[in-house]
Amino acid sequence: MQVSQSEQLPKLPAGWKWIALEELCERVSVGHVGETSSHFTDSDGIKFLRSQNVRPGRVELHDIKHVSKSFHLKSKKSQLQQGDILVVRVGHNRGDCAVLPRGLGDVNCANIVFARLKDTKFSDYVGYFLNTKLGRSLLLAVSTGSAQAVLNTKSVAKVLIPKPPVEEAKIIGDWLKIIDDKIVLNQQTNKPTNQQTNKTLEQMAQVLFKSWFVDFNPVMDNALAAGNPIPGELTHRVEVRKKAHALPDFQPLPEHIRNLFPSEFEQTGEPTVGIGGCTPKDWTLGELSDLMVLQRGFDLPKHSRTDGEFPLMAASGQDGTHNQSKVAGPGVVTGRSGKLGVTTFVNEDFWPLNTTLWIKEYKASNPYHAFFFLQSLPLEEFNSGSAVPTLNRNHIHNYKCYIPSINVTEAFKEIISKYFTKLSENSKQNTRGC
Repeated sequence: MQVSQSEQLPKLPAGWKWIALEELCERVSVGHVGETSSHFTDSDGIKFLRSQNVRPGRVELHDIKHVSKSFHLKSKKSQLQQGDILVVRVGHNRGDCAVLPRGLGDVNCANIVFARLKDTKFSDYVGYFLNTKLGRSLLLAVSTGSAQAVLNTKSVAKVLIPKPPVEEAKIIGDWLKIIDDKIVLNQQTNKPTNQQTNKTLEQMAQVLFKSWFVDFNPVMDNALAAGNPIPGELTHRVEVRKKAHALPDFQPLPEHIRNLFPSEFEQTGEPTVGIGGCTPKDWTLGELSDLMVLQRGFDLPKHSRTDGEFPLMAASGQDGTHNQSKVAGPGVVTGRSGKLGVTTFVNEDFWPLNTTLWIKEYKASNPYHAFFFLQSLPLEEFNSGSAVPTLNRNHIHNYKCYIPSINVTEAFKEIISKYFTKLSENSKQNTRGC
């Protein structure tokens, strides 16, 4: 989409361009329109977002309503997905914008325009831009109506967005999110502070995992320093890394860690592995079963459970406690039946229920690496159930992936284990009410 000089939009860096939001989107739609109160149910229902739940940069859940599952299934048009851009369409907070975070499960909505992006790497970036002074003014400028201004789907779809290369958008979004969380953290006290600290620590760990095992930044840095050739599939990453190096707060990895990474890439022949099939040299091609072995959890009927010191882990996370454990911590579980895609790190000994898969053996991984690795996989796509979502461990064991150097995964463990020790301490403080 061409932008005329008269629109007085800022000049963009090389490689960026102004485009309509709809060019990034799979769809731009609106939440449920019509009466909803008769479908409200208790907290066991489906989360139902309304305009008051969407605030600039965040989704508020303290007064959220829930609707029946039948209403949710019937109202497919207003079902939300993780990474959707949410915009309040009418009312006193018209134009407030947030990104739907991960981990909320099924969500439906009303009085909200939402944009579903083709590539969710842009989600946080777009969300932050629409909350800037310029982004909000561009958004409100397309309001329609005289008596009461309204943002409709067609007008929101036409809002102009400064589009950077996808990797730059992801880096900007990741770091703004960390900074945003730190600001919120400083505004909290005591128990909320511990909760926000935990969130920030986990996000910092996610950024490190992505840098090492998804973007291969240390390998790229070593290759550039050595003057080694960069495969064509990775040339877009060269400029991204050079810009990162030029930032005033850029800090290179300590030499002893940097030396653990190779300085060359190689093509695996599997385009879905690594970046376009490229992985660090000597990080071999394999299957998930070469990294770890998943095992079905253990039966424990509710009438046989006794409250105790050990977490009971279900498909969606912890579901009470028991006076016995089955697995020594730290460990990792993910949903096997009913709820897929939720992966949980458990610091202490625990009992994984039969609705979960737990990692029985770490062949070329460890709990810290495995936790973020499983989080990065589209586990919902491995659903083999019909009526009830089910994850078959044999299917996921065959997933093609690369096997990183054990020295690198152990270095990651050494760094991240300190974060998770702090996470555990904070959680225990909150439980004690300290």
